[in-house]
Amino acid sequence: MSEVESAGSDVGFIGLGNMGRHMARRLVESGRRLIVFDINPSACEEARALNMVVAPSPRAVADAADVVLTSLPTPAVVQEVLVGKDGIIEGSVVETVIDLSTIGPQLAGRNAVALKDRGISLVDAPVSGGTTGAAAGTLAIMLSGPAGSVERAMPLLNVLGRMIIPVGDEPGQAQTVKLINNMLFSAHLIAALEGMAMGVRCGVDPQRLLDVINASSGRSFITETRIGPNVLHRDDQVRFATGLLHKDVALGVREADAAGAHLQLFHASQAFLAKAVEEGFGERDYAALIEIFEQLNGVAVRVDTKEMTQ
Repeated sequence: MSEVESAGSDVGFIGLGNMGRHMARRLVESGRRLIVFDINPSACEEARALNMVVAPSPRAVADAADVVLTSLPTPAVVQEVLVGKDGIIEGSVVETVIDLSTIGPQLAGRNAVALKDRGISLVDAPVSGGTTGAAAGTLAIMLSGPAGSVERAMPLLNVLGRMIIPVGDEPGQAQTVKLINNMLFSAHLIAALEGMAMGVRCGVDPQRLLDVINASSGRSFITETRIGPNVLHRDDQVRFATGLLHKDVALGVREADAAGAHLQLFHASQAFLAKAVEEGFGERDYAALIEIFEQLNGVAVRVDTKEMTQ
């Protein structure tokens, strides 16, 4: 048997980036034999060191594993990997694809139809929780797809997430929920950063301001878990790149427009993030966006400094 031939209970995994590498590792640690693919050679070497089998293409993964998970950065990449030339759709063994990416409901629906025509079912399973959740297996996973395929996916998803929430029977419904979640996340983030900078500009100690917010009705996931370590103490670790957040919000706005949904705040969030990406924040963690508000207000929102030169 060649290295990538099926051993009978193999799981495929395509996309070993910031999120996928952690999820793949958790599946290996749970006792699964993984056959993986990524275009990044260093990611493949890391996978080999964890006893994963590296395949030469998405099709080769789908030729060896009946269930294939994908965790990929953009809709275009997902489409290419799932239904493009030498993609999963051409595999001879695969029966179920679990897509953990964020690509929007329209593309998820089209991919599901294309795969179904080849006898492959698609489980739509976008995730929330960032790299920390991926590493710890505490992701929130939104789930939609055919009941039988969803049931088959559950043992694998239970390794990756702490909260798995079915939202519908059709691929794409989970995408809608995920996009709304990330659009709300962006709005909370931008508002919190703006509020923190305003407080410092008005002479309030940033830690005391944050303490009051978190004891009051203005608190959110952002203020409770991210402003302290990532802004006030400037932990520069990239948990969720600004460019990816912008991609999700822009995709959500387009999907809303296509559906005839009327947006106000989310359009403003998308415009702010687009400008931030233009200004070089795309590869940086979303918490770095505080620098925009610091510059606008002439302050430093940190626990160890007061006010910059105005």
